[in-house]
This record gives sequence, structure tokens and C-alpha cells, in this order.
Amino acid sequence: MTTTTLEIVRAAPGLSEYLDDVEELLERSVAGHEGVVAEIGADALAAGGKRLRPTLTFLSAPNGTRPSVAAGAAVELVHMATLVHDDLIDRAKVRRGRAAAWTSHGPDKARAAGDYLFARAFSELAALGDVNAVAILADSSLALARGEALQRRQRHDPETTVESYLERCSLKTGKLFEAACVLGGGSGDYGRLLGVAFQIVDDILDCAGDTMQTGKVPGTDLRDGTPTLPLLLAAEEDEVVRAAIAGGPLEGVLIRVAASGALERSRDVALDYATRARHSLAGDGRHVELEALTDAVVERNT
Repeated sequence: MTTTTLEIVRAAPGLSEYLDDVEELLERSVAGHEGVVAEIGADALAAGGKRLRPTLTFLSAPNGTRPSVAAGAAVELVHMATLVHDDLIDRAKVRRGRAAAWTSHGPDKARAAGDYLFARAFSELAALGDVNAVAILADSSLALARGEALQRRQRHDPETTVESYLERCSLKTGKLFEAACVLGGGSGDYGRLLGVAFQIVDDILDCAGDTMQTGKVPGTDLRDGTPTLPLLLAAEEDEVVRAAIAGGPLEGVLIRVAASGALERSRDVALDYATRARHSLAGDGRHVELEALTDAVVERNT
């Protein structure tokens, strides 16, 4: 993300204090039950992250109001849970520059830790007594599961359509962004569209990112056979890339993807979603910061 746009977002009055409170609640929540699952959860928490989802919750609140800290913590806990589970499913060994939970503690304990984090998320919201908030997070969690199932079906399938890929992005990423915004009192459309843009950029970085900046090893999606937008666009004109998605040789494929112009074309799609997110804003929250966030999401390199 660029310094300029991030400075605008971070300067939002009250945001820093809100995120500090979210961080404190995350620490208390994860430590709620002693044992290895809490230990793994604490490791995931210590790895840090952008805390983008609770930031969205705060920025989406009507001007002059402050959303519940539990709402921001709950969406972040669900996000943390999905990272633990995704690394296990994808057999990704590195997350944010650290060993993935399943490599350090084993698959069974990592799976249990992911379940624990999901449970803690709903526990925090349930403590508010807000049934509607629980329903919003439950809907996004169901979408995450549907998105993961769709990704499994698309694995090693170069025939995956761009439309189907975008549906997966909406389910796996967009819906939790949407929930973060709605829990804050803002536009779900903005969150969903921003989430799709975020995921497309994530997939671009997987093809061309620097491990020192992203904290992940490039080419994870290709090795796993996950058809992302850059890979699909490159495969339209390069049989070697197409064969690689299907499980063929991988050597030199990322170079061919970059040479095809697919990264630039993918970024154009991400920009379109970011623009649509901006245009969806009406009376929602802090407009200046939300608009800056759309730029930051597309321009980021981590």
C-alpha cells in the first residue's frame, strides 16, 4: 500500500485507539482457554497483519459513532481462523514470514486451532446479545465455506471461467469484508467489491510479489493448482501456462505469466472493482478514508 493513502486512512480520528482496543480483546479472547489451540492462536495473533477488517468496521460506522470493539475483533478472529485452515488445506509452509501453524504443530492441532478461533469470534459477538450481528457473521462464514468448496472443485482446472473465479473471490474474501462493513453500520456493497479487488491483488502478488514484503513464497497458487485471474488470463494465450494449471511442469511459468501481460490486465480488473466500491458509497461512514482505502488496496505490495 502507498504511504500517502495509508496516512489518510490511519489519520482517521479515533481509529488508532479503536484498533488498540480490538488488539487487547483479541489477546484476551485467544487466551480464553489454556492449551495448545490457544498457543497456536497466540502465534497467529503475534504474526500481526493489516487488521484491515476491523479498520473497515470502524470506518463504516456513521460519523460521530464508534462500533463495538467485539465486532472488529470477531471479523479478525474469523479471518485468522481461515488463514490457519487455508495454510493447512493448501500445505503452505510460510505465512507472514513465519512457519505456518500446521508445520510447527501438526495438521490436527492446526485444524483444531482454526476451529477454536472461529468459536471465539462467535463467542465475542454472542456476548453482546446482538442476534443480528451473529447472523451477519454466520452468513459470511457460510460463504467462506462455499468459496473453499468452489476452490477445491476448480483445482487444476484451466477451464475455470473468469466469472467463476470472481464468484470465488466474492465468497472467500468479499463476504467477510462485507460483514466487517455491515457490522460497523455501513455499506455491504462497498465491502464486497473492495474484498474482490483485494483478492485479485493478492493473486497478482502471488505471481510477482517479493517474499520479503508479502511474507509468502511466490507461486503458491500455481503449485497448488488454484486457477487465479493472472493464471487464467495468461492461459488463454499460452499453452504452457494452461498445462501448468492442470498439473504440468511449473518451471519458468511465472515468467511466462508476467510476459503475457496478464498481471497488468488483472490489475485493471482490480481497479474496476475498487472504482465500483468507491461509487457504492452513499452516506456511509468516513468517505475520505474509505475512498483512500480503495486506492491503498490496489496499490499495495504486501
